[in-house]
Amino acid sequence: MEENTTYHSTQKDMGGDNEEIVNMNKPRKKRSRAAFSHGQVFELERRFNHQRYLSGPERADLAAALKLTETQVKIWFQNRRYKTKRRQLLTDHTPLVQAKKVAVKVLIKDNERLYNPSEITRPLLFPSFPIPGLVYPKIYAPYLS
Repeated sequence: MEENTTYHSTQKDMGGDNEEIVNMNKPRKKRSRAAFSHGQVFELERRFNHQRYLSGPERADLAAALKLTETQVKIWFQNRRYKTKRRQLLTDHTPLVQAKKVAVKVLIKDNERLYNPSEITRPLLFPSFPIPGLVYPKIYAPYLS
């Protein structure tokens, strides 16, 4: 009887030349998430703001300087580019100030007045400075008394 096996690339060699045999009968361990230090994130962000894409040698140098694998740096840059694109799409499709709906009483429709003048309890517009000869009700301009 043939053993149930599969082949996959090791993390060390993403090129696919070296492959190891993994027994499918054994449960495969899930890789834990890589936690970057504040210093590593700061340097990755700084470099991303300067340059969104890295060449192979640039990626290798940055990975060595930050004590990360090239794959970690590559994936971090991919994720960061996606995050930037997603934020840009959201800001392009979201209005800066969302309009609010409010109820408004219709005063004139088809050149016909739909209200009784006594229904309006406050003036629509009063100047911010007193005009001689204009009479103001006390509720609107108590300081003029």
